[in-house]
Amino acid sequence: MLRSILKKLLLWPGAHWLMLAITGVLLALVAFFVDLKPVVEENFFFSTSDPAFQQSREIDKDFPSQPQVILAVSSSDISSSRYLERIAKLTREVHTLSSVNAVKSVVEGPKSLDDALKSPFWSRLLIAENRKSTNVIIFMEGKATEKPVTGLLRIIHEMEARDFHIHIAGPPYVVEMLRRSLAHDFRYFSLTAVVLFGLTMAAMFRSFRVLLGMMATCSSAVLLTLLLQSLFGKKIGILTVNLGTIVFVIALSHLVYMTFNWQTLADRAHRLGKKAPDLAGDARAMTLPPSFWSMVCASLGFASLLVVQAKPLRELGFGGVLGTIVAFVCSYLMYPPFLRWAVPRQSKLVEAEPPHWFWTRRFVVLSIAVILACTALGFGLPRVDTDPSLLDYFKPHQELRDGLEYVDHNGGSNPLTLIVSAADGSKLNTDEAYQKMWRLHGALENYRDVGTVISLPTLLAEGDRTPFSFLLSYEKMLEIMEQPKYARVAKTFVTEDRSKANFLLRMSETKRQKLRLEVVDDLRSICRKNGFKPALVGGIYYLQGRLAKLVASSLVTGLFWLNFLFIVIAWVVARTIRGAVAMIVSLTLVPLSMLGGIGWLHVPVDIISAPATNVCIGIAIDSMIHLVFGVRRANRDGKKGWPAWVFARDEQWRGIAYSDVVIAAGFAIFVLSDFPPTQRFGVVVLAGCVIDILANLFVLPLLGGAEWKKQRRSKAR
Repeated sequence: MLRSILKKLLLWPGAHWLMLAITGVLLALVAFFVDLKPVVEENFFFSTSDPAFQQSREIDKDFPSQPQVILAVSSSDISSSRYLERIAKLTREVHTLSSVNAVKSVVEGPKSLDDALKSPFWSRLLIAENRKSTNVIIFMEGKATEKPVTGLLRIIHEMEARDFHIHIAGPPYVVEMLRRSLAHDFRYFSLTAVVLFGLTMAAMFRSFRVLLGMMATCSSAVLLTLLLQSLFGKKIGILTVNLGTIVFVIALSHLVYMTFNWQTLADRAHRLGKKAPDLAGDARAMTLPPSFWSMVCASLGFASLLVVQAKPLRELGFGGVLGTIVAFVCSYLMYPPFLRWAVPRQSKLVEAEPPHWFWTRRFVVLSIAVILACTALGFGLPRVDTDPSLLDYFKPHQELRDGLEYVDHNGGSNPLTLIVSAADGSKLNTDEAYQKMWRLHGALENYRDVGTVISLPTLLAEGDRTPFSFLLSYEKMLEIMEQPKYARVAKTFVTEDRSKANFLLRMSETKRQKLRLEVVDDLRSICRKNGFKPALVGGIYYLQGRLAKLVASSLVTGLFWLNFLFIVIAWVVARTIRGAVAMIVSLTLVPLSMLGGIGWLHVPVDIISAPATNVCIGIAIDSMIHLVFGVRRANRDGKKGWPAWVFARDEQWRGIAYSDVVIAAGFAIFVLSDFPPTQRFGVVVLAGCVIDILANLFVLPLLGGAEWKKQRRSKAR
């Protein structure tokens, strides 16, 4: 009954107006009920059930701390009265911000600049090694970063002077800059990409009605996905910010194939330039089976991300599966009425297509060259960098990146927390423990990737500088520093039972030559060599290392399982061993060349650009399935072997080539972004689309249908 109702609805002459109304309703619902503001938090990397996140929570429980923003203020003379007066004013201004809990600087904390220079604690916390800048450490409360960072940037802008340069770093600041970049790209580049898609479609099909149908259908798919995401309690995150564009592209791919099949059927029936409402149903029926299997493959590709621990990848996996299904449903329910309303025309682009004999050629040399080139690129796989520097998230030679680099060169920019306990289980409030911790502190400071280290021994050394401190034991000194009068500072560095101590490290990003987790393993080894047991590790630096490992794992395991499942689907679709093998080999060329090329070119694979591979594989699978279904239609018409592949390639090349060109053009707009991860996402998809066309139009037919034996026999005769 439902099927008959849908059929009557689709055949109703005014159905296209209903579809436009549905699009309008969805737009209103999203505008009123969906929060389109990207959410980026300091611990956005993992879900609360992840072991790395739980370690960080355990550290926060034992060693209460607050997010810090570092202002490195450089000058030619940091001891001048003018400089110190401006530091005092900057400190007072920062105190006025509502989310600021405390501020430490050379005028608030130590007695004076000279006192800070002599202090083993304050010198590490506030003074740069080159003595050309001092730090203003801002302790913030709450997770919201927009208002305090906005206020802080205003103060910095007002106080910046020729010999008073303020460089900013710290997790709250970096998180807010990431959020702003994502929000900017979401608003401007997604919209620009949609406009570019539309202009390309208009030029290709020369029909306002077709264009209107495509835009309404694709927009409805995006809006419905956003609405359903919101109903499931999912917010727009660091990866799902690009989900709208991905869903738009997936829906558009279905529509491009359906429209070209509609034109092909009109050409065969000599109905070009004439009203042909009955052809819409035939084009829908012709495109539906391969589109269904394409939807299944794309869903499996996104579903492979659901098993990883990285929260952003799991969010993208859920949104991708949902969006793929929604795009398929919208494409086949909303678009056919527009084809019934439109008139099929041959566009100028299609009029310039190659002649039929062009597709009878096997392109052996070209196909072998593509295979060899992809194989050569594949040797770059071991060089893929899935653990890029924090600085790679921002463009060089800009104020934001320059500030981070300055702070990084002068004490490190990425925080790491190292919790240690004595290897023999002894307490850490004795003279012996104090000496051992100093040796550990020095060993950590001497490690290449470590910038500044603040620890319990530096705090106790500061206590030793007070008059008559020799009369106090270290335990008594810690008890005093736990009092509110001293901001309970001891609680940040040692537990109440004195069994664990906290070493706060600022790690350098520019000096790093190893993976972050390898660096952390080295630091653990240093702890053990100095008589301590590394109990817990936390901080943004460690979480980024864990995330990099999960991204690398998702690339390997996700692609493995996707290829494994594709073997089954390839067999179902191709129905021959040779056809299935040809599809698998052709598909393998896509990730092999893309990831290998990324490795050779040293392109960082961050959490945002990594899913570009999944997008391109989905596009490649889509093209393959449509081509193979064309072969099956040719087989039903009596064509076998190579002639069937020639027929299918001649029939489907437009959909394959033009859908990839449209997708590439849309994603190419991301290259203009000021946010490097978004740029890399666009470039990788652009390169992947080129490989898709070559693999599907030349390599796949050669491997799947070339008749070598017959060719040799004809030469022998």
